[in-house]
Amino acid sequence: MTSEIPWKIVVMDDEPDILDVVSIVLEDQGYDVKTAANGREGLDLCTGIHPQIVLTDVRMPEMDGLEVLAHLKEKFEDIEVIVMTAFGELEYAVKALHLDASDFITKPVDGVALELALNRARERYISRKKLKEYTAFLEQANITQAKLLHRDKMISLGRLSAGVVHEINNPLAGILNYARLMNRILGKGALTKERQEKFSRYLALMESESQRISQIVSSLLTFSRKTEPTREAVFVTRLIDKCILLSQHRMRLANIALHRDISGDIPPIKADPHQIQQCLINLIFNAMDAMDNGGAMEISAGYDAVNKSVFIKVKDSGHGITPENRQRIFEPFFTTKNEGYGVGLGLAILFGIMEAHNGSVGVESTPGKGTTFTLHLPAMP
Repeated sequence: MTSEIPWKIVVMDDEPDILDVVSIVLEDQGYDVKTAANGREGLDLCTGIHPQIVLTDVRMPEMDGLEVLAHLKEKFEDIEVIVMTAFGELEYAVKALHLDASDFITKPVDGVALELALNRARERYISRKKLKEYTAFLEQANITQAKLLHRDKMISLGRLSAGVVHEINNPLAGILNYARLMNRILGKGALTKERQEKFSRYLALMESESQRISQIVSSLLTFSRKTEPTREAVFVTRLIDKCILLSQHRMRLANIALHRDISGDIPPIKADPHQIQQCLINLIFNAMDAMDNGGAMEISAGYDAVNKSVFIKVKDSGHGITPENRQRIFEPFFTTKNEGYGVGLGLAILFGIMEAHNGSVGVESTPGKGTTFTLHLPAMP
């Protein structure tokens, strides 16, 4: 026997001749062998030296082999136990296997049978040891992953807080400045027609900035609330037509030509229609914002039979997204739009909605040529 593990065996039997013969055979094979004349003595030995393998007779005084096996499995789950039985005691062998013995051999002990049983016991011991180590590794990996996720969550929370402060601070500063100007006007005495006009203009600007803050808070609440979507059968063709109807007036004003391409019969998806509509409207409006001087937009949909999913694509001929920005477009508060034209939560909300629907979102973009966003959602069977 060759192994890096120093194998220790405790042999238990009330017959001295068997103990002597088995000990000699095992020592010749390189095992470190200890013997015990009964089960209680054998258990004490196991507590002291913690062997990897125990070879025990079934019938012994004070404590039989099945009791020894039960005690060992309760106290040392990694010890492999081989039970020795006489030909007429095979029912004990069956009971031993039910108690998780690694094997049994019959008396008189045959050398080949003993070697085979020992080989199986060693293999079981090594397999259990590796499984235990792998389980410990996975547990540690889970702990490490949880720590990393917590760290990332704190980093994201920090970025989120910074984004909220920045987005709300600007309109608040505007409101504060307009309030000071209005106080200054009031301090000049009677409200002349000119002063009333300024006063009215400042009030309108304050209202506009307040609405902007309200929009930021509303978007933030939508982003932070992980509500479970209300599922129902949704036909994407109808949904696309509804979104086109809602946005076509703005498209005409922006001089954007729309092409609609629906491929074949598309099965329904099980989804929240309002949330999927929100995602699609967001992509359509983003596409329009990317085409400052007009352009072309294509909205297409189809069924991917291989992945059993429905896809919706929104393609524009706008300015595109740089590779650097593409890595960040789903981050909360990240936006490439001018200040006041976007909070930077639309795509982050879209990403969360797609995850909640077991879907995904992909993006392809070439700076100067345009961008294509693709939504993938599981089709209903």
